[in-house]
Amino acid sequence: MTDAPNSLTRRRLLVAGASLVATTLLPLSPALAATGPSVRKLSFRHLHTGETLTTTFWADGKFQPQGLGKLERLMRDWRNGAQHKIDEGLYQFLYALHRRMDTDSPFEIISAYRSPQTNDALRRVSTGVAKRSLHMEGMAIDVRLPGRQLAALRDKAWDLQLGGVGYYPKSDFIHLDTGRVRRWG
Repeated sequence: MTDAPNSLTRRRLLVAGASLVATTLLPLSPALAATGPSVRKLSFRHLHTGETLTTTFWADGKFQPQGLGKLERLMRDWRNGAQHKIDEGLYQFLYALHRRMDTDSPFEIISAYRSPQTNDALRRVSTGVAKRSLHMEGMAIDVRLPGRQLAALRDKAWDLQLGGVGYYPKSDFIHLDTGRVRRWG
């Protein structure tokens, strides 16, 4: 099993590369046409903290450290303030999905990074929380998009084939992650 870490690294690189290609080849929505594909921004509203953020995470062919730092702060574990590096492929996944949805609305964050302590606490009260959740690795986010049907958001995310897509209509969110391509719900 010595290949596991290398396989994981190769998989992450493949997902990030596929995400980069997908975001480059997708047609621009009118809302994003002004920024062009060389500048990529994301906008969020965090439902638990009330924080909002619009930031550039990619410009001039590379990730922007200042934007990534702002995103990691926003996506922290809101229950205890713990921060973790967020997988850059997740930003590309969100960007590609937002473009597909053709809207100016920011994503609403329900959950992003979760510390192991928070994940364990949630597992004690819910059967829907995975023991090895990708939220703990900075590889997952639960979101919705105001003004767009949740099923349409799920379908567009699945069409991208960039990772996992979970559908939670009763809780009004979808789960996105940069793990293996799969779907549920």
